[in-house]
Amino acid sequence: MSSRLSVIVLDSVVGRIFKEESDYIFNYVPSSGSEKFVSLTMPVREKSYVNSGLHPIFEMHLPEGYLLAILKKHFAKVTETDDFGMLRLLAPSMSGRIQYESQEISTFPPLSLDEILHPNTQNLFDELVDRFALSSPLSGVQPKVLARIVDKATLKLEDYIVKAWGDDYPQLALNEYLCMQAVQAAEISVPEFYLSDDHQLFIMKRFDIQGGGRSLGFEDLCVLQARQREDKYKGSYEQVAKSLKLFCSKQYRLKSLTQFFKMIVMNNFLENGDAHLKNFGVYYPNIDQVQIAPAYDVVNTTVYVTNDIPALTLLGSKRWHKKEQLIRFAIEACDLTNKQALKCYEDCLYGMTLLLSEVNQWLEQEPKPDVHKLLIKLQRLAKQALEL
Repeated sequence: MSSRLSVIVLDSVVGRIFKEESDYIFNYVPSSGSEKFVSLTMPVREKSYVNSGLHPIFEMHLPEGYLLAILKKHFAKVTETDDFGMLRLLAPSMSGRIQYESQEISTFPPLSLDEILHPNTQNLFDELVDRFALSSPLSGVQPKVLARIVDKATLKLEDYIVKAWGDDYPQLALNEYLCMQAVQAAEISVPEFYLSDDHQLFIMKRFDIQGGGRSLGFEDLCVLQARQREDKYKGSYEQVAKSLKLFCSKQYRLKSLTQFFKMIVMNNFLENGDAHLKNFGVYYPNIDQVQIAPAYDVVNTTVYVTNDIPALTLLGSKRWHKKEQLIRFAIEACDLTNKQALKCYEDCLYGMTLLLSEVNQWLEQEPKPDVHKLLIKLQRLAKQALEL
């Protein structure tokens, strides 16, 4: 494989990235206009961007955990599987605002959404991995693949993230589905999402690729704070708020901070201990329209780790905060008025009301023991938030 990669933004090569000894170096090509930036943190300039690790914007989609193990198993004999090796390996399948100049890889016939939502095989996720592992530039340790799915009505191909779960995290798909329903009910922007009939798969549509193949820029908070992915549990939610104030466009700043505060409230209500830097981000069509990205990866973690704590600090500590502290955070860190903060909090309570109703309906169906355990946990959290 080539020792360097050409980086494409808005259909033209804007620069090249390569590794020299222990440094990663990115150079813009002289003809790049200012609108062809690769990251909000890396504006177009003549000087090289030199980093001891792969630049966060290029590292953002590298696989972790399950997918990384699968790819290393299959390709360790034929190519280096360090960060740059992985980037080169996955480069042909990278879609979005940033792409890479590389040879096309073979593609598989697409599936329909119905085939995933209503599987007729016990091994559907394994089949998806066989089809799509090499075309799944997705971060995170949970088993997941990026699948090309055809819309039966329009016959258009669309990208969906399909997540499975193992014995360590039973019913994780149902967990995320119920939590995301609550988040959506709190009037927080979320991507389109589904749960398969057998509860084995959580399916979420990519929000950075819109109709007509239009790709939006997306950068998570590790990128915006110039952190490597292993630092995703470092820092505070106050620092996230500061980053949003810095990078979000003026016309979207209040909307973004409002949504961020609601996400903090819901993560506290739902005891989501995995709301780290890579699970928040911004997206944009151009540098003048930057706003917080839809909420994603929201789950209850204390059903698996009994004494789990928040991923980042808030008000100087990692603990589950109550209403008074959350309202204080809204005012001090998110620049909301007391009235705005209370309205957001009420919206989140409505989300938990819907969750309680949904969970109670599931419990009436006499679920399996692992499902019952999850539902009872979510029921307790909803009642706790609603002080029932």
